[in-house]
Amino acid sequence: MSNNWDYEQSAPPLNDTKVDQLAGLSPGPIDELPTLAIDIPDYQIIKNLESRIQDSVGYWDSPDGYNLRQARGDNMRLYLGKQLDVRSLYRFQIPYIENQIYIAEQAILSYVTAQSPQPEVSPAQDNPRSKIFAIDLEKVCMAHSQKVQLQQLLENAVRNALNKRIGIIYFEFVPDHGENGEIIPKALNPEEVIIDKNARQGENPAFISRQLKMSVNEACNRWPGKKEEIYKECGIIRGTYKQLEEILNIREVWVTYYDKSYEPKEACVYYFGNIVLEKDKNPHWLYATKNKNFLDMPRKPFIPLNFDNDGQHWVDETSAVEQAGNIQNILNKRGRQLMEVADKANGTLVIDTRSGISKSDSQDLTGDPNQHIVIAGLPGVNSQDLIFRLDPPEIPDFLMQDKIDQRTTIHAIMGTPSEFTGSNDGDDDSETLGQSIMKKDQASGRQDLYVRAIDRFMNQYFNFLIQMMVVWYNEKHFFVYNGGDGEFDYLTISRDLIEDGIAVNVKSGTSLPFDKQRQEAIVLQLLKMDASISLLDAYKLLHMQNPQQLYDNWAKQKTDPMALARDALDEMDEAKAFIAYAEFRGGKTPKDPEDPSKEFVLSLRKQMLSDEFLNIKKPWTRANHAAFIKYVDKAITSLELRTSLDLMSKEGIQMLEPDQPIQPLPPPMPPMQPGMGMPGQPMQPPGMMPPGGIPGQPTVGALPQAAPPPMGAPMGMPPQLPNPQQPAMPPPPGVGGIPPVL
Repeated sequence: MSNNWDYEQSAPPLNDTKVDQLAGLSPGPIDELPTLAIDIPDYQIIKNLESRIQDSVGYWDSPDGYNLRQARGDNMRLYLGKQLDVRSLYRFQIPYIENQIYIAEQAILSYVTAQSPQPEVSPAQDNPRSKIFAIDLEKVCMAHSQKVQLQQLLENAVRNALNKRIGIIYFEFVPDHGENGEIIPKALNPEEVIIDKNARQGENPAFISRQLKMSVNEACNRWPGKKEEIYKECGIIRGTYKQLEEILNIREVWVTYYDKSYEPKEACVYYFGNIVLEKDKNPHWLYATKNKNFLDMPRKPFIPLNFDNDGQHWVDETSAVEQAGNIQNILNKRGRQLMEVADKANGTLVIDTRSGISKSDSQDLTGDPNQHIVIAGLPGVNSQDLIFRLDPPEIPDFLMQDKIDQRTTIHAIMGTPSEFTGSNDGDDDSETLGQSIMKKDQASGRQDLYVRAIDRFMNQYFNFLIQMMVVWYNEKHFFVYNGGDGEFDYLTISRDLIEDGIAVNVKSGTSLPFDKQRQEAIVLQLLKMDASISLLDAYKLLHMQNPQQLYDNWAKQKTDPMALARDALDEMDEAKAFIAYAEFRGGKTPKDPEDPSKEFVLSLRKQMLSDEFLNIKKPWTRANHAAFIKYVDKAITSLELRTSLDLMSKEGIQMLEPDQPIQPLPPPMPPMQPGMGMPGQPMQPPGMMPPGGIPGQPTVGALPQAAPPPMGAPMGMPPQLPNPQQPAMPPPPGVGGIPPVL
């Protein structure tokens, strides 16, 4: 037994004493690494980063450790079906590949990414407004997911985690995307990402390096101030079209370094060759107003997905594809053996040299049923003794059984039996439907590990997405969300509308498929039988959006249908009013109110009664404080004008009805002085009206006294009667009810 064999069997699989095997080492320095900083000369930044990157690359690719490059290459060949070296075959042999790993991986991918994961936003406060904005933020996250095709990104990340031991989604803000820029996530190729070897799972790595492929044109467009240095580094003098389309490999490195006070700082560096194109602090963090950030601390914009990880590193130790790889190679060998035996099903043709058929003539024997063979007969020799066919070999039963066993073993390792993949091995036709369902349920239980990993992964994703919104959505962004119920929600989001104190989690298992038809049939049958199931539970089991809201609406429909309509309008108007209020509070001026309703104005008034508004506390200033009052004044004026015009139009329609003759308009009346009556009438006290009304006007009769026409309205306008369905609006600013500028 060799020493090498002893070492391989006795040494731990990961035996780098600088990183993995710390037990038994004496306390003290074990490794020396270059400094990570951006306040040093550019050449030193590049030198230090390259040294750290190459040190980690050597660790990941070491044959005694992760052997990451070799493992990724082998896994991709297994997945793509390039599993056989054709140089090992004879010329007559045909390669045989039965790629069960591909089938199993596709089944896993289809199962764990059947639906887009759904975030759940907890409101910051226990009040209707906070709950509305939490629900709207959920819808914005889902609308953003639809916009960036999150489900496809998730599929790529899962596929990379299975084949390359880690899946990565990367966030960036693209200013040129849309009107106000957009947050764009990308599923990165893990082979183009280098992670610090010392970072444990869940920790913040000292650095993460990403490779960028960019032309000279693109580099000069992104860093115009570095044009001359880029030209010099690339050896460009004139800048021809061919030279400017030269492709560059640029490193984007996100680093954590410590200042002189030993405080951690996050930064990003772009460089290639000997040029530092950009070095700056992490842009995905609010430094001036730290309390406005959603996350507790700045993070690098990389979200990792792991399946087989013990927490020691960011990269998985193994994968299901690797574990099933050797079995896949044996399955291919057994399949080729069976194929070669089947090729000999017709037996072997034997020709005696005494038949007169030469070796070259035998090459012309194709086996055609109509082909004739001419031989020279020999005295006393039977022709069947000169040309005959040997019986074909029998296929051993164990060979076919062994092939089926290898196929079953692959799917047992990956948790994808035939019931899970939708295939049929044909080895158990007597299996009942119930037995098949039980086996499928057991197989889906094997996938729960992947499901939980995806839930954790997407929880990090949505938390970082909201942090990006807090940083980059300083202007309004508009989304349209279709929740699958046929209704489209038109949503507006900005950083001012994201309340402090919210929490975001992913609803567990929302990426999984479910049997809608079966579940709906059971629920509907229970409701039809008037069984012990509440309507609210039925809504939940039917996986409807907002089941509690649906139940509340049903209850209101039963008791007071008009309350349901009013609630919907009130919620919408309150949301619009708070959006305008938040914009003024943030120092912005929204557009003038368009067709404001009574509920909208009352919601604005509600905002004006808060202590924050009345006492001009931060972040209010006198300027935006006064601007908000002016905004409310415009809303009230618009509402009063439209209400007056609406009453005038209604009175005009009544006067034009056929059963009521048109009355001529009275002549213009001279202005009335307080305390004076009409011409020819005795004087009346102010505010009183003669018993017969105004001459020339129809008598109101027993109806309540009409209010005087609004100021500025033309004389002779029909009197405005109080409407019990429309209570009086609050007076304009300065008149009463709405506080003036303090």
